[in-house]
Amino acid sequence: MKALLILVSTLLVTVSASAYTPSVSDSWDTIRSNYDVEVDEPSVRLDVGALTTSAFFVCKDDDQLRTLKKFTRCLEWSHDDDEDPSSFCLEEQKYYGTAAIEATRQRCVSWRDVDSGDSVESICTQYENYTYTQPLSFDVDVYADSQDDYRGPKLFTKKLTIKDCE
Repeated sequence: MKALLILVSTLLVTVSASAYTPSVSDSWDTIRSNYDVEVDEPSVRLDVGALTTSAFFVCKDDDQLRTLKKFTRCLEWSHDDDEDPSSFCLEEQKYYGTAAIEATRQRCVSWRDVDSGDSVESICTQYENYTYTQPLSFDVDVYADSQDDYRGPKLFTKKLTIKDCE
């Protein structure tokens, strides 16, 4: 009987302790919604501007990735008069952010420093084109949340695979 009580109390302590710690078998939705953890979210560079978004917020749509939710951009701004600096958007457009899975990009391969008075500025003198392929899966580290400014201990690494859009 004493051994049974010890076993039951040990199980209760184990269950209550693990109730606050996710495991690699939990879904990403469960981990991100129900646990106080830090996730090293991989990013996806979108084709428009220099925008990036979390890989958790994109899906695969044929030969491109697209955001799960639409962005809003202003197409026309109101500028009432020169004395009133306030302005507001007159016309908005909703759009999905996209990123080609395979694309040609450009990168700088040669730099030159130029003296610009008080500082030195680096400018690109030669570019090259290269083929870039967006990754569709990532190994993502999950860390225990820390109460101070430091990251908690690493709990596990879990695979994130970008799913097809619905």
